[in-house]
Order: sequence, then structure tokens, then C-alpha cells
Amino acid sequence: MARSEATDVDALGEIMLIQGTMQRQFLRVLLRRVVSDVPAFNAEMFLAELDLLKESLESGGETSALHKFALKEWERLSEMALDAIASTRTKTEAH
Repeated sequence: MARSEATDVDALGEIMLIQGTMQRQFLRVLLRRVVSDVPAFNAEMFLAELDLLKESLESGGETSALHKFALKEWERLSEMALDAIASTRTKTEAH
């Protein structure tokens, strides 16, 4: 691989990392607002649906590196959702 190609790959990797971080931050803020501002939001149902989607991904029998990456990313997003809901509930219950 030529030097300029390696630099391009490094730059693309850094851009993707920044983009992924920004998207997670955005989703975390959005979820916190939904949980706190929408009285009818059913957090348990939301988390159950996330689990169903994860099970669907797992049941595909796929073992490629890309599929494993997707599962790991889904776990991160699910954990983020759980943390956002838990932190919102703690603040709401304290009032």
C-alpha cells in the first residue's frame, strides 16, 4: 500500500470513529429527552424490542467478522439505551 493510500485509510478510520461517537452522543441525548418528556413512553417495551432485534441478529447463524462487529455494536447501543433510561429515571425519581 502506498503512503498516500495508508494516510487516506487512517483519515477515513478517524472520520468514522468521530462520526460513530457523535451519533451515539446524539442518540443518548435524544433518548433521554424522549424518556423524560413523553409520559406515555414505555421503557420496558422499548428495551424488550431491542432484545428481540438482537436475538434476530444472533439467530441468523452468520459468523463473519462483519456480523460479529454488528452484534457488538448492537450490544453497545442497547447498553447505551439502558444507561440513558436508568439515568433519566434516577433524576425523575429524585424530584
